[in-house]
Amino acid sequence: MPKYIDIHAHVNFKVFEDTRDEVIGRALENDTWVINIGTQLDTSQKAVEMTNDYKEGVYSTIGLHPIHTSASYHDEQELGPAFAKATDGQGKVQEFTSRGEIFDKEKYKELIKLGKVVAIGECGLDYYHLDEDSIEKQKVAFISQIELANELNLPLMVHIRNNYENKNRDAYSDALEILKNYSEAKGVVHFFEGSIEIARQFIELGFYISFAGPITYPLRKNGKGCDYQGVISQLPLEQIMADTDSPYVAPVPHRGRQNEPIYVAEIVKKIAEIKGLSEKEVAEAIVSNAKNLFNLPR
Repeated sequence: MPKYIDIHAHVNFKVFEDTRDEVIGRALENDTWVINIGTQLDTSQKAVEMTNDYKEGVYSTIGLHPIHTSASYHDEQELGPAFAKATDGQGKVQEFTSRGEIFDKEKYKELIKLGKVVAIGECGLDYYHLDEDSIEKQKVAFISQIELANELNLPLMVHIRNNYENKNRDAYSDALEILKNYSEAKGVVHFFEGSIEIARQFIELGFYISFAGPITYPLRKNGKGCDYQGVISQLPLEQIMADTDSPYVAPVPHRGRQNEPIYVAEIVKKIAEIKGLSEKEVAEAIVSNAKNLFNLPR
């Protein structure tokens, strides 16, 4: 039984191309299991293929991230600079946009045959770069992935992000309304940054809540953002998980560096501090929660 589980990392991304073995090796040597998350068909396939390189401790999810349902700027860390930029006929470098993938259930089902898949996603709703035209596409893809997860009896890896400058749209509320139509759905909301009221609604649906590096950051003086202290202190430990979302948002004291799964220990430590519990108790509970949801080896 591992000491830690990072339930949401992207070591399958291009940014880890030259260091992937070292990063996974450090995690496993420090008793940390890793679930690598697919964001579209190609990154999903890479995540699944990676599971075959390790007897135990490295798992994958397959899914279509909401931002990839429409044309959007590529992240170089995800797909590499060769994918992020293109040169026009006059030699000028221009930004290159996503192809806008349509979720193909049969293609994703084929990936399951390639390795150890423990969930569907990351899927959900992302209103951060709010594009009204994309919202319906996001919802269609989300529903398709919920239905696939139910068909395969797999949990969901849910991504939800708001644009806090736009009070007319709430991705958390919209996601809840969709999930309420699927009583058999189960899963975890990763990188949670909503309210305690929203968290409780997800828990009532049988979902877990996972926290990432920002819980270790100082509270924003402008009052914006999640009240992590308040939310974590009120949630039952039996419904909490931890994720790094590597390579992004490294926790303190690694903030500003490239994130990696081994740093999930700092997130667990902060959860323990907030809840007034020992790090050992919190780490054991999170591992147990993850094993229960993802049906991992015991």
